[in-house]
Amino acid sequence: MTAIGFAHKEMYDQYVHEPMKALVFAVSADCRARGLPLHIKEKSPVMRVYRDIRFSKDKSPFKTHVAAELRRAFSGSSCLLYIHIGPDESLLAAGVWQPERSLLHAWREMIVREPDRFERMRSTVSGRGLDLYSGHSLSMMPRGFQNYSNEAFGRWLKLTSFAVERPLRPSDYSGPGFVQTVVEFALAAKPLFEFGWRVEETESKSFPKHIHEGDVV
Repeated sequence: MTAIGFAHKEMYDQYVHEPMKALVFAVSADCRARGLPLHIKEKSPVMRVYRDIRFSKDKSPFKTHVAAELRRAFSGSSCLLYIHIGPDESLLAAGVWQPERSLLHAWREMIVREPDRFERMRSTVSGRGLDLYSGHSLSMMPRGFQNYSNEAFGRWLKLTSFAVERPLRPSDYSGPGFVQTVVEFALAAKPLFEFGWRVEETESKSFPKHIHEGDVV
């Protein structure tokens, strides 16, 4: 690595990596103190700055944003709190994003089995200003769930992610109150986390880990 490379790495560590690392440690501690068990990934609390360029036309070696995620567990749980800060887009997100087929199927099964519980969760987070992201939604009902198209919860079965998000302005993350901003977002999304954890616990006990490719869209 050249002297310039070392200088850039030192600047990245000082002004980006270490502040983000301190942020997630503080957010985790505060969330856990307030009854929301979110933990950092111990060996790498901040996501890698290096891009995976193997299958990308863009061969730029580095990401232009910094990001981190917190979970109840990094083994067996896909529900996460995600923090993303960059020059083009900054946001907070919570929930599950494009889960694997078996877990997506489990979410849909849980909605069918416990629609009232799902609606309470959805309306609670919506009342806190967080609506389920619908940008990735099937145009038709998924296979195996066509009979529920006329149910009030039918539209939610088309989702391929169950997540909420909040955009961030530079003023949101450049001041001393950012830890509290993230914690308050996470607490507002707590019902979504709890529903997702219930899905994961049920899926691990009741649903097959591998669903045939033709069974779920």
